Amino acid sequence: MDPAPKPAADAVPTPHPRLYPVIHWCVGRVVDYGGGVQVSGLEHLPRGGLDGCVARSGAADSGVIVAGTHALAMDPFTIGYAIPPALHRLQFMAKRDAFEWRVIGPHAIGPVLRATGAFPVDRSGRDPRALRQALRVLRRGGMVGIFPQGTRNGQGLHGGAALLALKAGVPIVPVRVWHDRPAWLPRGLPGGRWHVRFGPPLHPQGDSLRGLTLRWEKAVAVL
Repeated sequence: MDPAPKPAADAVPTPHPRLYPVIHWCVGRVVDYGGGVQVSGLEHLPRGGLDGCVARSGAADSGVIVAGTHALAMDPFTIGYAIPPALHRLQFMAKRDAFEWRVIGPHAIGPVLRATGAFPVDRSGRDPRALRQALRVLRRGGMVGIFPQGTRNGQGLHGGAALLALKAGVPIVPVRVWHDRPAWLPRGLPGGRWHVRFGPPLHPQGDSLRGLTLRWEKAVAVL
């Protein structure tokens, strides 16, 4: 099996065609343990190809942003697992520290993230390189995952998802994820039932940055 090479600075992040399904399966063994994952609303997502971008059966679908709530560390993994690789391949904008995680070792974390097509973003301020990479992914029909709250249980809303949608002219699909954890299960251990619900896409319609962000907030609140 081919390794996932570290991409060049200006390369378009792309899910590894063979490693992505393997990682998807491995993640599923964790999030599916003890109670499973209930998924609804997959019909709101476009279909991608083997690389997560261009449909093999014909013309390319447009790119799409999946913007979700973020309360637990497992949220991005659960959302990613909820989308079958045969439907599309989700590429998260992940915090830069995750690619340089010293506790386990950079070579244990970075290649796995890159194999899924994830790419780093500096959450301490504006990151034009991450923005350019996200736009390249979207313009070739990819699916970018982002959390408008920024961090887990973030109190404010950032306009990154809306900014990307407006610049690339692509819709935002809101997604809500939550976890039913049995009272007896210690926090942080796998188990319990996960729920992932995707909503109808929000197409930019002359919105302002704040206006589209508030539309996402209202849409995800009713999921």
